[in-house]
Amino acid sequence: MHAIALGLLWMIQALQTAAGIPASPGVYCLQDGRNWISLEKASITKTRADGLDLFVETGGYTNVGVESVLPGAKALTRIPEPRPVFGVRESGSSSDVTLIRLDKKKNSRAFRTSYANSTLGNKGGYNKSDIIRTAVTSNPDGAFQVKPEVDLKPGEYLLILGEPGNSFDFGIDRGK
Repeated sequence: MHAIALGLLWMIQALQTAAGIPASPGVYCLQDGRNWISLEKASITKTRADGLDLFVETGGYTNVGVESVLPGAKALTRIPEPRPVFGVRESGSSSDVTLIRLDKKKNSRAFRTSYANSTLGNKGGYNKSDIIRTAVTSNPDGAFQVKPEVDLKPGEYLLILGEPGNSFDFGIDRGK
């Protein structure tokens, strides 16, 4: 009987560790199902508008696109799991989470936004083909977890909490 109680206690503690996002404000990724690693904010070094001249010339009847660039061919944070779990505490709203795949360039990574792509579900105007659907689970303490609904292919990604200025880049090195 004592062994059963210890086994149940161990299982409960394991579940609490997985669900227990660290108490400090920040964005985290669950590694190996038990350890949370802190993610650093992404650095967007350059933004460039495309089509602004034509937009002005036509009185707004054309589309303006913006390309944002992140330095480096790969993010510093590498994740081996194809379906990572992210924990967020005091760093954004659970109702305004977007996960996108980044375009790889030679020495950088980039994403595009466009007014024409903006919808109620895509306020940032990201390319629809770059958006990864996510499941968001809110915790009673105000923190929340974000998990892609599908396995991510190897590549570069950006977790955006509201605006691109509050985003976190990472890479998936291999899928299972």
